[in-house]
Amino acid sequence: MLIRPAPTTQHGDGRPRATSEQAVRSPGYIHPVQRERLGDLGPARVDRALELLAELVAMPTESRTSNRELIEWVADHLRTFGAAVAIIDGDPGRANLLATAGPDGPGGLLLSGHTDVVAAGDGWATPAYALTEVDLDAGRSVAGRGTADMKGFIACVLATIEVIDASALVRPVHIALSYDEEVGCVGVRSLLDQLADGERHRTVRPDLVMIGEPTLMRPRHAHLGKVAYRLAFTAQAAHSSLSPFLPSAIGATSRVIAALESVARPHRATAIRDASGEPSADVSVNVGTIHGGTALNVLAKRCEMTFELRHTTAFDPDGLLAPVWAAVDEERLALVDVGGGIVIEEITRYPALMTDRSAAVVAVVERLADRGQSVPVGFGTEGGLFAAAIDAPVVICGPGDIGVAHRPDEHVSIEQLQACLTFLPRLIDALCR
Repeated sequence: MLIRPAPTTQHGDGRPRATSEQAVRSPGYIHPVQRERLGDLGPARVDRALELLAELVAMPTESRTSNRELIEWVADHLRTFGAAVAIIDGDPGRANLLATAGPDGPGGLLLSGHTDVVAAGDGWATPAYALTEVDLDAGRSVAGRGTADMKGFIACVLATIEVIDASALVRPVHIALSYDEEVGCVGVRSLLDQLADGERHRTVRPDLVMIGEPTLMRPRHAHLGKVAYRLAFTAQAAHSSLSPFLPSAIGATSRVIAALESVARPHRATAIRDASGEPSADVSVNVGTIHGGTALNVLAKRCEMTFELRHTTAFDPDGLLAPVWAAVDEERLALVDVGGGIVIEEITRYPALMTDRSAAVVAVVERLADRGQSVPVGFGTEGGLFAAAIDAPVVICGPGDIGVAHRPDEHVSIEQLQACLTFLPRLIDALCR
């Protein structure tokens, strides 16, 4: 069954948004719901979420390409249902979005997602950019690029916003959508700059930031940070018999790799797998690529390598890499003597996340998600950047399995979408009503 994108039905009823003069509860207060609950929207709203997801998947917002069509489509949709929307321009053709339903004040909930997807590539059994119903061992699912990571979550957010009476909210629900997350959490930084310093968004201080990355709806409160670099070594090509007298670009690269290994070795004892088999470590290092040399009997004129270092909040990545940069400086001196050198390029950098699992709001998320206690997640997100910019607890929880993301036939189960559509209104009830 091919689920084709359908134009969004205009259901807006023009109800006024709550104003800043309305009573707002103090930040951090999680109150029992006094009003009629939004309730469990899962079974009732899943078809609507699928319609919205079909629209989102049909827009191929691959990283480093334009996401403007999607952002403007979401902006128009949210305005129809009473949200105040700001589009924050970024790199050419790309933009972030910040929307608010409810009063203009501190507290409440911020729901965050990235709009970019990795390139579809080959090997799909279904169209990559059309939502297709598939029947898998896990049950009824829908396939398409971004269904799990993370347009499924965005569709659930939009389907939930459609049924919110914004005038009944005593604290706001914010929606933040970013671009180019998949290439190093690039786009969200301009949005966060405004939230950290901008007069316009000074009231966006939620009690919780919820990032809807695919976690099978199990809450996650921590992840590693990451820095990644590309190093290009150049030397002088010469006959291999001169190796005792002249440096080689490959030899210099190998000694820097040895320095990286020395950084990684003491931390291997911290590497564990939890009861579900998910790996974690305080610090990990990986050399991803090496390219260099021309022939067995030639001293390499050029060699290029890439590496990454991942770390918890307990470690400063620059401090960890200090001995590596010392090794780089030593090798550079030898290479400069033969007209070569080393060029260093930082590819990406984002901070680690560590939300206090004992925080009351984390317990609320665990109870409402009902998928077990929160544990760290093994991949990076925009969470550390949000935590640093607005000093709010950050939890990662969303529909879908990261194991099927970035692959052909990416999919999300209907059960996961239903679980998210049940969870989101409960969370809004707890934090915003």
